[in-house]
Amino acid sequence: MRPAVVIACALTLVLAPATRLPADGGFFIKEVGRSEAIAASPRQEALLITDGWTVQVALRAHFRAGPSELAWVVPVPAKPQAVTKGADELFKSLDELTAPRFYRVGSSGLHCGCGSAGSIQAGQPLVAVESSGTAGIFDYTVLSARDPAALGDWLTRNGYRVGGSAPALFDRYVQAGWHWLAMRVRPEAAARGATLAPHPIVYSYPAGPDGELVFPLAISQVSADQSNEVVLYVLASRRYACVNWSNWTFDPGEVGRRSGTTSGTNYAELFAARTRQADGRLFVTEFADDLSNWSLREGAVLGKDHGLDMELIGRLGDRPTLTRLRAIMGPEVMDRDAALAPASGFERVHNRMNVSSVSDWPALAAPLAAVGLLWTGARLTRRKSSWRRPAGAALLLAACLWLATM
Repeated sequence: MRPAVVIACALTLVLAPATRLPADGGFFIKEVGRSEAIAASPRQEALLITDGWTVQVALRAHFRAGPSELAWVVPVPAKPQAVTKGADELFKSLDELTAPRFYRVGSSGLHCGCGSAGSIQAGQPLVAVESSGTAGIFDYTVLSARDPAALGDWLTRNGYRVGGSAPALFDRYVQAGWHWLAMRVRPEAAARGATLAPHPIVYSYPAGPDGELVFPLAISQVSADQSNEVVLYVLASRRYACVNWSNWTFDPGEVGRRSGTTSGTNYAELFAARTRQADGRLFVTEFADDLSNWSLREGAVLGKDHGLDMELIGRLGDRPTLTRLRAIMGPEVMDRDAALAPASGFERVHNRMNVSSVSDWPALAAPLAAVGLLWTGARLTRRKSSWRRPAGAALLLAACLWLATM
């Protein structure tokens, strides 16, 4: 075969655009990669399930400090009830379902709530312990407070590290009559080397009168890193969005191949650029769809083994909608809580994107190198020298194998 013919065939396979190829009949679909954690520092994940009357929260926080430091305080709009251990697999299953995936076609201490609770009567103590118990590796205490300084003193006396700015941050929640869920890893669990990504905590509380969900970002300033990743899942009768931050949904046409990245695309770069354009306050909708389109009821995502309220999920009807919102933020933008409400219009957001086979010159480096091997191999096989023909055949085989893996 002439070298020019070999090169033409190879370039056709490597550079063929994916956007116009059919999904059936002799073409292949190959996963380029998936969007994984973007920020290298702590990650917070929360699943909020609401029918407008009850809110159930499954919360997981990732920590930097060692096991003995696993302690944090959660503001809750109403008294938290049914505090239990969540399954380790819950957020793994949610991430597996909703995290953006990219394909080449050829021939992820905070908590949530809604409304505000009633005020505490003047005759009550400044800080009151309303309940306590054990949930997995954690001992927990449910508190009510009507003085932020007294709340800070109680936490300090009971082994929680409270920074100097904490009382000012506590004040907004105390004034609104919120409750507090204080959690600390049990000593025996710490001695066993409790993980820095412990199991989720699951709890419920009555929904507020307006049905709005609140993710209290302001309290995060106490322990925030320079870059923090927040992933919120909302399971309700409708798609949800953040009403006091910017929202964005990616056009798959923006996303292209990028070698050397976890996802195999430029998705993380686009995510960071969009966040900067929004002054750091941006939630990206990475998934939104009603579960009737997914075989989830037979799967593990909503299984009762995850500690979720199956009766509450059942009240959402036959078409409950799951929304995934993700943000990357620094402490400087955590000056307001994120208010979540039903989106004005429903639009499905699928997390499976077909990206251009070639989006930039770095992505072309490997295919072009393989084509170069094909050219060299084809040239050598035409020589009559005793060693050139076997060498050329070996190069052709290596190039073909290399192209097949791309």
